Amino acid sequence: MRKILAIATNTFKEAIRDRILYGFLFFAVTLILFSLVLGQLSFNEEIRCTVDVGMAGISFFSVLMSVFLGITLLHKEIEKRTLYPVLSKPVSRPAYLTGKFLGLVLTMAVEFALMVGVFLAVLAIQGGSPTAGLAAALVLCFVEIVLVIAMALFFTSFSSPFLSGLFCLGLFVAGRNADMMSQLGKKDTLAWLKPTFDAVGAVIPNFNLFYPSGKMVEGSWATIHDQFVTSGYMASTILYGLAYAAALLLVAIILFRRRDFI
Repeated sequence: MRKILAIATNTFKEAIRDRILYGFLFFAVTLILFSLVLGQLSFNEEIRCTVDVGMAGISFFSVLMSVFLGITLLHKEIEKRTLYPVLSKPVSRPAYLTGKFLGLVLTMAVEFALMVGVFLAVLAIQGGSPTAGLAAALVLCFVEIVLVIAMALFFTSFSSPFLSGLFCLGLFVAGRNADMMSQLGKKDTLAWLKPTFDAVGAVIPNFNLFYPSGKMVEGSWATIHDQFVTSGYMASTILYGLAYAAALLLVAIILFRRRDFI
């Protein structure tokens, strides 16, 4: 466990120094601040506009940063051969990849906290205040980040950076539209494709679950705009995201152990 924590700490220190990461953070903060302008252009919908734009910006740039970090950090160590001295020591490949994963999660937790801090400050300027629903939406957003990091490490464990990025972003877009695919299978003209749509929807991660604006049902958790999702929905979605991330990380470890770096 000490070795895993040491690798996680080193990964965090390495990732936090990456200048491109601060570029993503700059654009995310700019978009959140721009919601002030958009709020002034809306008609008595300043807070709603701020929340919509802020949450969209946090989610979008968090995914981009997670994909970038998950792909580049491991690849850099392979290319620069800094990986070899680490693995030559009594550090197993599973411990190494697990440490990398935890370090990336910690890095994104810091970046996420910074974006949320700016977002809450802008919300306060507009006269709004955090709600239990907004907190629930932010929790789901961070679970989504954890899943994306695991997905990035999974693809990087066997593929090139370019293909890994392509696979990650493509799978994310497909996952955000997983429910749409199941609806397409119900159309009469596409009924013959229903088994295919169902199979794809069952395999790919359903990222639409982490953005529950289209799944509002009455319950105990107020969401962003005074609508509701149940506490059961929160628990099942968090469990789904963490279990899927753990499965991807496990497969990544298996592939990484079989990879030849010579």
